[in-house]
Amino acid sequence: MKDKLNTQTLIRPKPETLGPKPILAARFSEIRKKPAVNPTVEDFSDIFSDKQYREHSFEEARKAFEFILDKKKFVHHIKEKENEESFSYLKEVRRYGLILRALYRFIDSGHKCAENLQQFLSLLGKYNDRYWISPSEEIREEVIKDLEKIEFPVNYVDTLEFKKYTASILFDIEQLLEEKILSVEKFHGLRQKIRFFADIMQVAAAENYKGNLHWLFYSMIELSVEMGKHHDDLVQKGLNGEIDYHQSTVEVNPHTVSEFKKLKPFLEKVFGLV
Repeated sequence: MKDKLNTQTLIRPKPETLGPKPILAARFSEIRKKPAVNPTVEDFSDIFSDKQYREHSFEEARKAFEFILDKKKFVHHIKEKENEESFSYLKEVRRYGLILRALYRFIDSGHKCAENLQQFLSLLGKYNDRYWISPSEEIREEVIKDLEKIEFPVNYVDTLEFKKYTASILFDIEQLLEEKILSVEKFHGLRQKIRFFADIMQVAAAENYKGNLHWLFYSMIELSVEMGKHHDDLVQKGLNGEIDYHQSTVEVNPHTVSEFKKLKPFLEKVFGLV
């Protein structure tokens, strides 16, 4: 009975701070390690139907992004020429920005990222990737210029629309997983949708460190990373001229299908869809 009570106390995250760092920044690496829990669906509750909690998640993700984005440091690193330290820092900035982008998709009434943030992340993605494609000086200057324009306007969606949108993304994932063969572009879209669910849960995982929500986030991000590695290989082959990226197909790994089916009931519970 004691263990059960301890599990239940970890279901709903509580606001928490860890010194000067926002909690997501403080535990960004730690939540990417598998926690020693093995929860059942009954151990979870609906947290995202609470509009205040959705707003809290967005604000914590925004704070973490602004904490990581030191403008002086950013400009220094983006002007550097393809060294590992600069690459790592710029990638870190983009990762935090992508978490905000995912939250926008779910909790903003327009279901899209703020325009200036989206433009910044898009340009940064062209500059900062693992394929070491040298960016033009023009792209560098555009990224630096957009740095000063980033704002975070958000019009929070009501709970009914939030649930409808979330259910539609889950349905899209299920439809894509029914196809045994996907175009590489469709496979990339599938991976992005799965990543959205992982990203929207990052604050919850940080606040529920070593608990059930940490476990669910870890399970989703692990699935996304596995698919991402496969996609990166295909992109690299396209760049090397080994395949035509836009004409190629990929077989969906049965493990991806079974793992998502296993996790879907947990997602439905946490997002208030059951």
